[in-house]
Amino acid sequence: MTSAVPFSRSHPGHPEHRPGDAERAPRALMSGPGRCWDTEPRWRWVEIRLGGRWRPGRIESWRLHQGSTAWVALVRWGAGFDDWGWYLHHPDTIRQTPQPTDPDGPANW
Repeated sequence: MTSAVPFSRSHPGHPEHRPGDAERAPRALMSGPGRCWDTEPRWRWVEIRLGGRWRPGRIESWRLHQGSTAWVALVRWGAGFDDWGWYLHHPDTIRQTPQPTDPDGPANW
């Protein structure tokens, strides 16, 4: 399946980028042909580094642009309308965690 995916627009409420934070996916990887996959349960729960700190989150989808080896993840880190974005996957900035047990945490977003 080939599909175009909306590019993560700049959100005024997003944390300011700090050195070592997850990188937003470049437009070149978000437009044009590619495939998207729903996240497998074992990869759903993550921590993402944003604004200089680790935040609990969940990956909702993966994207792989045709001809690229760079994986892009749609990550949600809060219940708010703007608490999401497409980020390049790198283990130093997006890391797996066990399923959260907090009743108000990522499992309920």
